[in-house]
Amino acid sequence: MKTTRNQPNGKYVRIPVLDPAAFEELSEDLASHVLALEYMVSFESLLAGRIHRIEQALKNQDREEAITALLSLQASATMAGARQLQGAATRALIDEPVQMTLPGPLVRKLQGQADSFRIAFADFRHRCCTTAA
Repeated sequence: MKTTRNQPNGKYVRIPVLDPAAFEELSEDLASHVLALEYMVSFESLLAGRIHRIEQALKNQDREEAITALLSLQASATMAGARQLQGAATRALIDEPVQMTLPGPLVRKLQGQADSFRIAFADFRHRCCTTAA
């Protein structure tokens, strides 16, 4: 599923759940498709823990931990091409004060986007591995 966002020029741009161009960029940076795929597998496996960390920080109104956890998700999502997760983390970081963000709506959004990423990544991985074989 893709979402849209309003651009300064008034146009809408689709934000992909998984941006395959990020995989190619990561593969180039690491000089290996295998290592890039391993990074994405690791990213996927760590998603639930990262979201839980954000939830706990918000519940505790721990500003520093919330910002650190959101920055971690934002950076890793950027590298993995998880554009919707990246965008949600960015928006949460922009909201002030971060520690006053209600955890429920943000966590549900992040979990939904993580689920969408898992589905998109499974499809991407199947196509990537099938094509490479």
